[in-house]
Amino acid sequence: MDIKKRDFLTGTMVVGAGLAAAAGAQAAVTHDPKGVPKATGKTMLDSPNYIGTASKGGGFNKNWARQLPQVSTTDPNYKPRRINKAIELWEDNQVAFYHVYAPSGGPDGYEEGKRMSQTFADAINYEMENGCMDFSNLRNFMQGLVDGGPTPSGHRTPMVFVTLPAVGFDGPSMRANAWQIQQALAAGAHGCLICEMHSPEAGEIAISAARYKFTLPGVTEYPIEGSRGAGSQYYAQHIWGAKNYLEIADCWPANPKGEISMGFKLENRHAVENAEELMAIRGLAFAEPGPSDNSWSILGYDAIRPMSREERMKVLSTPIYVDSLERVRQAAMKNHIMWLGTGKHGATMNESYDQGMRMLPGDNEEVVRASREYSKRKMPA
Repeated sequence: MDIKKRDFLTGTMVVGAGLAAAAGAQAAVTHDPKGVPKATGKTMLDSPNYIGTASKGGGFNKNWARQLPQVSTTDPNYKPRRINKAIELWEDNQVAFYHVYAPSGGPDGYEEGKRMSQTFADAINYEMENGCMDFSNLRNFMQGLVDGGPTPSGHRTPMVFVTLPAVGFDGPSMRANAWQIQQALAAGAHGCLICEMHSPEAGEIAISAARYKFTLPGVTEYPIEGSRGAGSQYYAQHIWGAKNYLEIADCWPANPKGEISMGFKLENRHAVENAEELMAIRGLAFAEPGPSDNSWSILGYDAIRPMSREERMKVLSTPIYVDSLERVRQAAMKNHIMWLGTGKHGATMNESYDQGMRMLPGDNEEVVRASREYSKRKMPA
């Protein structure tokens, strides 16, 4: 047998074996009477090894559900003035408490939104920096909030701000990722929180990405023209229930009538160096120091090495770290930026409120209620 004939027969045998294997695999697939494969309907949520915060009916943390009565100063006849609940609270010198919802990739956004619509929190941080970056799920989530609403305060939904994986290292990188801000706002979110913001140029670009190309009457022109485009308003105005969306989809407080609140995380030593300039950017509403990330950047390995709780508290009291966080807070106070964080190092909740705390995670309803009682809040929770 010559080589060519042997190769042909060998190739035929291999192909035949492959076809037989494929036929066997097809035989294992069940079909309905019309020959269509049956779908099981299962997702990653059905896996016994699933890891994440979402589930079919279980992603809503039990401690997020309202258990306690309203504070004694609540106005039973309260009527909302705004769409963005957080801005309304800030205008009343109150704290906007929020929960963090991190999408895991499971198809449960709509149901989770319905459940979270009745949380005792004022806002929701839809976390896509480390959670799954999924704008389809965000749209489902926002629709769920609407369908589960309104909130006890009468707002259509809680305020929603999206933490994005776009980072503020420099202008070109922010320009390249500005589409993330535009996608989040087009889904009906009320704002975005930009991580690792340490470049003033990047900060200006981030704000421009949250604004339309036109400047509304009475608003001072920005250094950079807005970049949101026509068509982005349709789903968002549906979620907001606002026919005048284009007239209010602007950055507060630069536009007092604006309903979009943009935030920065100044969470590394470079950001601290530029804190004063960053906090002076027009269109910025709130900011935080990112204490964990800042500790990694400023303290290095000492921030994470194994140690006792007492040792860790001592490390986190290192002057260079404490002073850095305080520098960021002071820059925020100077520029009237809503402070996402507590007060000076070691401050109590009440002291933090007195020192400018206006936004904070709040998963403990008793702690949140006590703070609201102290600040004599009138808006129902």
